[in-house]
Amino acid sequence: MVDPFTNAGITPAARVATPVEQAIAAAANRTGVDFGYLLAQAQIESAMDPEAEARTSTASGLFQFIEQTWLDTLYRHGSAHGYGTYADAIGMRGGRAFVRDPAMRETIMDLRFDPQASSIMAGALASDNRAALLPVLGREPDASELYLAHFLGQGGATRFLRSLQSSPDARADSILPAAARANRPIFYERDGSARTVAEVAQFLRNKVETAMQNAAPGELPDFLQIAAATDAQGYAGGTPPPFTGFGMPGQPLAATATTRPSMAETLSASFGLADGSSALSPRAAGHVRHAYAQLRVFGL
Repeated sequence: MVDPFTNAGITPAARVATPVEQAIAAAANRTGVDFGYLLAQAQIESAMDPEAEARTSTASGLFQFIEQTWLDTLYRHGSAHGYGTYADAIGMRGGRAFVRDPAMRETIMDLRFDPQASSIMAGALASDNRAALLPVLGREPDASELYLAHFLGQGGATRFLRSLQSSPDARADSILPAAARANRPIFYERDGSARTVAEVAQFLRNKVETAMQNAAPGELPDFLQIAAATDAQGYAGGTPPPFTGFGMPGQPLAATATTRPSMAETLSASFGLADGSSALSPRAAGHVRHAYAQLRVFGL
């Protein structure tokens, strides 16, 4: 039996874990989602900035939740993770989540800027996305495919994956026009020409590979290295499959084995945050609101 405190390849790190890294590690352990995946996702989407805000959508916070995805995820998983007060304030009408009270809605939206709440909901959503992609892929989704589902939503990710298999040379903006409008650096070249589905997948693949390398245990403080190596058991009792791209050999997509680029990058790049295009705000009032929100979560 391997002693987690003397794992081969786990070397001491000099720096101290940041509060954001601690929040991600705690969320990985709480939700059973791989720590390295969550860390890479945060690096891609917000450059580890819990106050990041996208310029072209409502995406905000460490994991760049848009408003509807945040409300829906909190509605379904909030009670299980200590956020029942907020989950109970969310209603559903016609498949869309809403909050009647304007003040409560603002408080709930500000929770996206709380690293702890955002990380936990990102882990919970990743589990949902895994379940949704299993029948589409016919196998366990890898990190890039899980990230794609976070970025495009389950429906958008399904359309993208199927298009990648059936018509990889089609314009990606014709498959997902709304996502293309909000994420031009992902769907278009610098000269304005549209990327194909395969080109978008390849573009994102490079970003995901870089993020996963940056999330390697050797770069982390001591206790986070242990979390990455032992604590976060990931999906179905293990970490997500190694990043190999979409539908690589040995991982057939549905009934066809087609080499497909990675999905994780689609999500990361589409927000345009990793390249410094995010708009940051002091959000002093927001900090006060979700400080009180945190107290209410713990019944204080």
